[in-house]
Amino acid sequence: MNPAALINLALLALFGLQHSVMARAWFKQRVKLPKPRRTYALATLVVLVIMWRLWQPMPDLAWHWQGAVAIGLYIVWTFGLQLILFGAMSINARELLGFAEPAPAEFRTPFLYTIVRHPIYLGAILTLWATPQMTQGRLLFAAGLTLYILIGIQFEERDLERQFGDVYRVYKQRVPMLIPSLRKSLPLPPPPQ
Repeated sequence: MNPAALINLALLALFGLQHSVMARAWFKQRVKLPKPRRTYALATLVVLVIMWRLWQPMPDLAWHWQGAVAIGLYIVWTFGLQLILFGAMSINARELLGFAEPAPAEFRTPFLYTIVRHPIYLGAILTLWATPQMTQGRLLFAAGLTLYILIGIQFEERDLERQFGDVYRVYKQRVPMLIPSLRKSLPLPPPPQ
């Protein structure tokens, strides 16, 4: 395997490990950190800076689109960014960024969370993939983070089920994980006569 790809994979693994381990309840119980949310956000920032500094270029193109397809991809990218921003603002961006410690847990479903359970993750996936020019390095980054998101959702939802019980289980049944469903949001047609 290409040495640049190996280094980049190790950096993605470092991000995944830090992000996942520090988010788990067992870690929070064993390692008593002052201001845990702020420490978590700061540790994530440190790992992101390390990734940015050590990421190895892999400039060969995986794809390059022009014209209407490129414009469409920019529109999808912008929509993904909006999902991230509005999803974060609707649940408390200050907590997510580590500027405030979380308030006592209360299960809420602001607007975007009635359409998909994870609008921020959906937005992240869209911004990772919606690019007219995808290099091999960016493809590796997009694939690695998408895999991390899909695995991370499983752990996060398991934790949310433990925390909120049947309320979250019913929510999971009613609201799709990442891909909105028109079928669920539209009224059922009347039965045939």
